Amino acid sequence: MLAPPRAEKEYIVRIFSEQCDGCKLCVEFCPKDVLEIDLESFNSRVLHPAKAVKPEECVGCEQCERICPTASIFILEKDII
Repeated sequence: MLAPPRAEKEYIVRIFSEQCDGCKLCVEFCPKDVLEIDLESFNSRVLHPAKAVKPEECVGCEQCERICPTASIFILEKDII
């Protein structure tokens, strides 16, 4: 008999760009270089927010979420089979 398929995890990176102050802490602490500062756009405070450039490589460590001083980034878990 075959073993039942194991659920693997995929992660969604949510960034509230209006709240982000572009401090780069999330970029520096991401072990997979998923994030970078978006130098082409501004939020309403005229700051460059962070953006996910490689969200498919997120491993769900939540380092960015923990280090963010403005609580503007969240990692959500998504089940896949």
